Amino acid sequence: MPAMSFGRRTQKPLLDRLRDMVWPRMGWGRALRYRGRQLMRISGSPHAIAAGAAAGIFAAFSPLFGFHYIIAATLAFILGGSILASAAVTTLANPLTMPMFWAASYEVGTLFLPGSPHFSATALIEQHSWSALEPFIAPLMLGSVVLGGGLALAVYFPVRRLIAMRHQRKQART
Repeated sequence: MPAMSFGRRTQKPLLDRLRDMVWPRMGWGRALRYRGRQLMRISGSPHAIAAGAAAGIFAAFSPLFGFHYIIAATLAFILGGSILASAAVTTLANPLTMPMFWAASYEVGTLFLPGSPHFSATALIEQHSWSALEPFIAPLMLGSVVLGGGLALAVYFPVRRLIAMRHQRKQART
């Protein structure tokens, strides 16, 4: 068995790992700080890490569940960003946060597409067909692009600056 730094001697049971993905045992604040520190330790240029983080946040808002990592990695590759950084940030999209992301995306999408129907979960459950879902797809997709793009820009510049400052401090120590 290869030696791992900071690894567990025995692997957690599957149910515990799944529960920790949805609701971290250490709490959300600590989990987010951990992700931030993990992002700061990724090697690469400030642009690469920031572009990867921006790609990850953009993909996290996508309603295409199951394709977040593919979207993030592809976008990071196109932007010259870190695929590892994009994957680290994409983990913000999990079963607990996705309904909030989708609701916010839908609401933003309806601002740009007037006349969009009011979302009714009961109507969707009663009709249980794809045709009942069609009127909601366009506002959801548009809203996710607007929110994801806006947050990607809002994340890129601070992350780039923080990474650049970390690199400067690291060079000053050596």
